[in-house]
Amino acid sequence: MKYLTFIFIFYCFCVDSKAQQNTNIDTSLKFNRRYTTCEKKWVVLSRNDNKKTYSFGFIYIDSQAGFTYDLQGVFTVDDHGRYVRDTNIFKNSGSIKYRIAPNWQYVALLPEQHFEELKIKAEPEWVKTYYNYTDTVAHDYRWGYLYNELGESAIALNYLEPAYHMKPDAPGVGFELAFAYNALQRFDNAILVLESAIKHNSDNAYFYKELGYAYLQKKEYDQAIEAYKKGLAHFPDKVDIDRGEMAFNMAQAYKALGNREDYNNWMIKAKSFMPEDSAYYKTIINAGF
Repeated sequence: MKYLTFIFIFYCFCVDSKAQQNTNIDTSLKFNRRYTTCEKKWVVLSRNDNKKTYSFGFIYIDSQAGFTYDLQGVFTVDDHGRYVRDTNIFKNSGSIKYRIAPNWQYVALLPEQHFEELKIKAEPEWVKTYYNYTDTVAHDYRWGYLYNELGESAIALNYLEPAYHMKPDAPGVGFELAFAYNALQRFDNAILVLESAIKHNSDNAYFYKELGYAYLQKKEYDQAIEAYKKGLAHFPDKVDIDRGEMAFNMAQAYKALGNREDYNNWMIKAKSFMPEDSAYYKTIINAGF
């Protein structure tokens, strides 16, 4: 009987300990949002299991620095689920800004019902200075570029398509739009944009690079080869990963057409164009070149 009593007490102790470990955890916070989907939003960072506090802040885009996290403070969750802010944190500095790295952690959106508890507004006054732009096309191009760079081409289109319709010949806009279309496998759209862009600027090697890629994905190999050759003719004679990639992709087009001789020739050229520390260079070596 004493043995059973001991087991019961031990069981209750374990349950109570586990409950204490889970105290002040807000289960409504889901840390499943990539920061690129949280522009101009309040977010919460996942906490260390050994800590009772959550840190929170605002994500915005600085046109020069890119995605930025403004750490505003920390809070705990009381027994009633309310967010209690530690007002001693950042009492003098107000906040700390971090440039967000591409591989930054996943975050949770801060629920709106807790804004008043934390004494924050849906949009801070200070962030308006970062969105006080006068040139809409330049702004949309920059935002589209940043989202493209981070693999968020679907979001990039929200900026690049309006910019293109307003000013299709604006520097960089056509290329970024075509890049986004290619990333989203909208190859016909990319081809239309690029062929129009080439009419106005036939010396841009990167237009041909994206055009060749679009045709290659459509398995229109002759057109891909033609585009790549034109692009390489405008590319500086130096070791460069983009130049090497164009030659490598052209070799793949020749291979798909069953032209072994030109495949071999362009794989050798691709090797000579490619930086030795690139993944493409290793692929070429592994292929026996």
